[in-house]
Amino acid sequence: MLENKNMHNPSSEKLLRFLNVNSLMKISLGLIFFTMLSTVLVYAELITDDNPIVQIVENAHLQNNSQYLDNALFSSYAGTSVEIINNDVISHKFVSGVSNTDNAGQINYDTFIICELGEKILPTTSKYNDDNLCDFNKDNRIITDIIPPGESISILLTDIGTYRIIDPDYPWIEFVTYIFTKSQTTSDPIEEKIFVESQVPQTVNVIPAPYIQTISIDGTSHDVEYTVNGMTITTIESDTESMSLIFSVDVTDLIGILDVTFERSFFDSIYDGVDDVFFILADGDEVVSEESKNNINRNLRIEVPLGTEELEIIGSIFNNNELESVIETPVIETPVIETPVIETPVIETPVIEDNQCGPGTILEGDICILDQRCGPGTILEDGACVLDSVSIYSTSQSPGMTKELIIGTASAFVIAGIIGIILALISRATRNKN
Repeated sequence: MLENKNMHNPSSEKLLRFLNVNSLMKISLGLIFFTMLSTVLVYAELITDDNPIVQIVENAHLQNNSQYLDNALFSSYAGTSVEIINNDVISHKFVSGVSNTDNAGQINYDTFIICELGEKILPTTSKYNDDNLCDFNKDNRIITDIIPPGESISILLTDIGTYRIIDPDYPWIEFVTYIFTKSQTTSDPIEEKIFVESQVPQTVNVIPAPYIQTISIDGTSHDVEYTVNGMTITTIESDTESMSLIFSVDVTDLIGILDVTFERSFFDSIYDGVDDVFFILADGDEVVSEESKNNINRNLRIEVPLGTEELEIIGSIFNNNELESVIETPVIETPVIETPVIETPVIETPVIEDNQCGPGTILEGDICILDQRCGPGTILEDGACVLDSVSIYSTSQSPGMTKELIIGTASAFVIAGIIGIILALISRATRNKN
């Protein structure tokens, strides 16, 4: 019953409403005071340094390392140069940008997404709390070159406000700096709070100037403009025979990046009047590349593997001189018809030697006559008279031949006598019969 009375009592309702308003105001004032106090405490811990130094500790590239940087939060003044020293065993680089506050406390470095200025990646499902999956958006104020191990680099901070700077390859390596004007001090937390929350990207561009190397081709000098990331280039040489440029490189990262620009009037790749791709070899192996081009230049972005020593880019044109296929005109040789040589047969006149006549004779007027130049029983041989072996043989054989002749003659007479006697007897017998 008392409750009903209170419920319908206008004074009670007014008092309750007043109490609720007072409570809300107290809570709001308490939050504001806590925020201001927290800001003062944060800035009280900041070290304002005219020449700040940030050192990358050894093994900072390992996510489970106990520390990444020796100075991850500091303040300074506009126009201050920050020196970054690499004490790690690998190369590093840094870019500035803005973190996605909707992902705070939910960062997973295995799937960490770094987006360009103004880029937004929309989620494919409704399970995400925000409409941008980017964990970090570059603002293009700070983009450093590669910092090899043991070396350092300086960056100029010109804008008033907050710089959040990370290594895009190892995003857990991050430092934040607050930049004030010279007239400001850390005793004004409200003003500093405003600067901390200011995340409007500025248009200051501190991208380092590209490298330029000059090479000479056929007496004409040309500038080759390029930028590198995770690698260095020592020399660039040209080979006019193969229409190629040869880069001597030293790759320090797992994948080095080379961005190079060629003027078409200097170096190009064209086939049948149409743009052709450049053939790119890293130590003889083909590598991945991307290209953008216009009517004046051709830009190549080449991924170079770790350990590469020589990178060759092959085109087809140097100094507007196109590599032409040399077609050799075949030389048609006229067949040589050899005139057959008819050899006139040589009729040899038979040589009649002197000794074709008998011993002791010579040929004279095609008639063999007695040779009167040597005495009896001798013949002429080699201009000298020598004994005739035939005569000697005939003389030595003459006694035997005489004996045989006498015996033969005697035998003939005996036989003739016998035949005569027989014929006489036959004739006599015939007469007696008559």
